[in-house]
Amino acid sequence: MVFMDRHLQQVNTWYDTLMFANSPKQARTAARELVKLVLGEGALSQPLEESLRTVCRRLRPAEDAKEQARFEAEFLELVTAPTSASHTIAA
Repeated sequence: MVFMDRHLQQVNTWYDTLMFANSPKQARTAARELVKLVLGEGALSQPLEESLRTVCRRLRPAEDAKEQARFEAEFLELVTAPTSASHTIAA
């Protein structure tokens, strides 16, 4: 139980780091850590975009395929443009 709580805390920490990344390097680091935590070390050998789509499906699944595609695109945008409008909308 403690392991699961710690794991969930780590996932949340890296997700928050990705959400509020100030640089592309910080965003990529957070993205890789999320991939490693959610999918395991083996996923690091796959293309980052593919792995992040899988992470998104696990963390934020949608019943509608169009909605899922939008979620994934927004999630990928966090890595490719960490200081974009997706961050300023919340402000």
